[in-house]
Amino acid sequence: MEIYKDNHFTIHDRVTDLLDRMTISEKVGQVNQHLYGWKAYNYKNDKLELTDYLKKHVEWGSGIGALYGLFRADPWSEISHKNGVSAKESWKVSNEIQNYIISNSRLGIPALFSEESTHGHQALESVSYPTNIGKGNSFNTELIKKSSRAIATEMSNKGIHLALVSTLDLARDPRWGRTEESFGEDPYLAGEFTKAVIKGFQGNLITHEDFTQKRVSEIPIEKYNMGVVLKHLIAQGDALGGHNAGAVTIGEREFMDIHYPLLKSVSNAAGVMAAYNDIDGVPCHSNYSLLEKMLREENHFKGIVMADGTALDRLINIYGSEEQAASNALKAGVDLSLWDRTYLSIEDGIEKKIISESLLDKAAYRVLSIKFLLGLFDNPYVGEQTAGYMEMLNQHQKINEEVTSESITLVKNNGILPYTNNKEKLAVIGPNANSLYNLLGDYTSPQTDLMQNNTIYNSIKKLYSDSKVFYAQGCEIRNAEKQDSLLNKAVKIASQCDKIILVLGGSSTREFDMEFLNQGAVSSSEGLNMDTGENVDVASLSLGGKQMELLRSLKQLGKPIISILIQGRPYDLEEITELSDAVIVGWYPGQMGSSSIAKILKGEINPSGKLSLSYPRSSGQLPVYYNQRDIEQNSNYYDESGAPLFEFGYGLSYTEYSYYDLITPKELSKQDLMNGKGFDVKISVKNSGNYTGKESVLLFVKLFGGSIIQRTKMLRRFQKIELNSDEEKQITFKLNFDDICYYDNGYHLTDSVDIKIGDLKNKISLF
Repeated sequence: MEIYKDNHFTIHDRVTDLLDRMTISEKVGQVNQHLYGWKAYNYKNDKLELTDYLKKHVEWGSGIGALYGLFRADPWSEISHKNGVSAKESWKVSNEIQNYIISNSRLGIPALFSEESTHGHQALESVSYPTNIGKGNSFNTELIKKSSRAIATEMSNKGIHLALVSTLDLARDPRWGRTEESFGEDPYLAGEFTKAVIKGFQGNLITHEDFTQKRVSEIPIEKYNMGVVLKHLIAQGDALGGHNAGAVTIGEREFMDIHYPLLKSVSNAAGVMAAYNDIDGVPCHSNYSLLEKMLREENHFKGIVMADGTALDRLINIYGSEEQAASNALKAGVDLSLWDRTYLSIEDGIEKKIISESLLDKAAYRVLSIKFLLGLFDNPYVGEQTAGYMEMLNQHQKINEEVTSESITLVKNNGILPYTNNKEKLAVIGPNANSLYNLLGDYTSPQTDLMQNNTIYNSIKKLYSDSKVFYAQGCEIRNAEKQDSLLNKAVKIASQCDKIILVLGGSSTREFDMEFLNQGAVSSSEGLNMDTGENVDVASLSLGGKQMELLRSLKQLGKPIISILIQGRPYDLEEITELSDAVIVGWYPGQMGSSSIAKILKGEINPSGKLSLSYPRSSGQLPVYYNQRDIEQNSNYYDESGAPLFEFGYGLSYTEYSYYDLITPKELSKQDLMNGKGFDVKISVKNSGNYTGKESVLLFVKLFGGSIIQRTKMLRRFQKIELNSDEEKQITFKLNFDDICYYDNGYHLTDSVDIKIGDLKNKISLF
C-alpha cells in the first residue's frame, strides 16, 4: 500500500512511508536547490523548451527538492521583457516544468518553486512595493499583512510555493548596503512585522500545533495561501563596519535582547534562510545552538531552514572538505541548499562515513513535510489564469499606494507644505527626479515602458496641471566627473521658477552591463551610479557625486526649496535640512512612490511616517540606535554631537496631536506577572490640528534596577490610528512579563519600570 499517495493519512505517516521507499540518491535530491531556475528553460513565442541543465539535474536526483527563480528577471539573470515570461503566461511554465519533474521522478515527487519577494515578486509585470526600510516607517502591521496577502495572491497564481522575504535583518549600521531590506533598528517592530508577513502569506497554514500530525484535509489552507521563507537568520545587520556578510561579535546578552525576539517571531513560518555571517565565530549555517536548540526546540519552529546562496560552500575552507562542510550544516539543521556544490557531496560523505544518513533523513523529512503541507502531492499544478488577472494587479497597486503613502516621512516643514498653489512655475530637479528605477531598490525586475513613466517629475506635472513644471537632472548619483553642464542647466531653469523641488539621494539600480558574483550580488560598485544594495557598503553617509554642490548652488538663488530624499539608507541630512524649507524622506517608495510623494506635496495625503531608525548625523557617530545600554558616559564627541539628527519615531504631520491621561497601575506583583497575569496601559490621543491624519502611537519601557545595566528604553507596543480634526481616542495596550523583563542567564524582573508614550511617563513599582 502506497501510504504517501493516500490523503487519508497524516503528513507524518505519508512522509515516513515515502522516505522508507527512497534511495540515498533520491533523498539527497530532495535537500538540494542547486539550479538557477531561469536556466531550466527557454521560452520564446509562447513555446517552452526545457534545457539539458534541468534534465540532467532531475536525472541526478530523481527529481528536485526545490527550484529557485523560475521567473526571476533582472540584470543578473539576464532576463528581460525580450526573453522572459509574462505574468499571465507564468502558470503554463510552472505547470510544464512541474510535470516534467514529477514524470521523471521514480516516486512522482513534485518540486517546490521558490522566488524572491523582497518588496514584491522579482518577476516581469509584478507589483513593486516600497523597500522594508520605508515600510517600517508606517508602523502599520495591518497594512503589511494586507500587502503580503496581495503578493501571495500574485505569486501563487503563477504556481510559486515559497516566497523569500526579508524581515529579520535590523538596520544597526546604515553603512551596510542591505539596510534597505530592514524594517528598522528595533527588534520588536521587526518581530511584529514578521508575524504580519507570515499571516499575510500563509494565513493559518502553520500554528502552534504540529501540522505533521494532521491530514492535509485538516490544514486550514485558504485560496492563495503559500509558504514564506524569512531572511536572514540572524544578526546580519550587526556586522562589524557595516560590511556585508561580515563578522558579528555580539555577546550573549546582546543577542538575547536584540535578536532572540526575532527568533520567537518566526515560529509559524514555512521556512527561514540562514544568514551569511557568523555569531562570535560560529557561522549561522553550522550553528547547532542557533538552528536546532533556539529555533526549533525553544521556539517550536516546524518549517525548513534554507541556506543562503552558495553560503554552504563558504564552510569548505573552515571544515576542510565539501563532505565535512555538508555534515556540519546538516548537524546544525540546514535542510535545503541554494546553488552550492556542498550538498551535492552528501552521498559521497555518507559512503565515506563522514555524514550520518540519519541527518539526511531528518532534512529530507522536513522538506517533504512542507511539500505535503502545501498540497503539492495531492494537487501539484496551478489553474489557468483568469481574464481578471491584470485587473487584480491593478487592485494591488491601490494597496501599494496605501503602503507607500504611510512609509514616507516628513522631517522638516517651515510651513511651505502642503503646497497648494497651482499657478506657479516649479523646477523639479535632481538625479532621482525622473527615474522610476531609482525609486525601486535592489531585487527589482525590468519595468515596462508604461510603468517607467511613473517618475516624480511626471507625477508632479500631472497633479499640478495648471502649473508650469520644468525638469533638469542637475547631476548624477555618484559620478563627479563632467557634471558642470548638468548643474549649470539646472540652476538656469530653477532661476526662472518660483519654487524648487529637489530630488536627491542614492540608487540600487542595477544595469545589464554590470558584473555579478555567483550569488547575484554586484561584484563591485566602483565607478557605478549606484550606492546601495547587496554587497554595496559605504564608509561615508555623505551624498554622492555633485549633489551637495547642486543644492548649495540652488540655495544661492534665494528660492524656496523642498528636498526629497530617495534612499535605501540614511544619508547625511544635516546641511540638507538647514538649506531646505521642507525635507521629505521618501526611502525607495516603489512603483507608486511618485504618485504618493506628489499627493503629499499638495496635501491630498497627510504624511504619517515615523522613522524606524535613529537618523545619524554622519557615519562618525555610529552606532546611534536608540536602545543602547544606559551607561554614564560623555555621549558627545569633541567635534560632533553624539545624539542622532532625528530620533527613532520622529516624523511630522500637517496636523498636531496631543497626548494626555496616561493611565497605568502604580504597582504590580512580580509573582502575578510571572504567573502570566498582564496589565493595561491607557492613553488618550487628540487631533488638535486642522487636517485628518494618521498617528503612530509608540509605547516604550525603561527598566530600573536588577543585576545589569539596563537599556535607555525599549519599544514594546505600537498602534496606528486615524483621527479627524478635533477627534480624540483612548487606546489600551496590554503588557505582560515578557515586556518588562531583562535577560541575565535567564529572564528577571526589576524593581520598577517607566512606561513612556510621547512626552508622558509613569513609573510602576514591582513588589
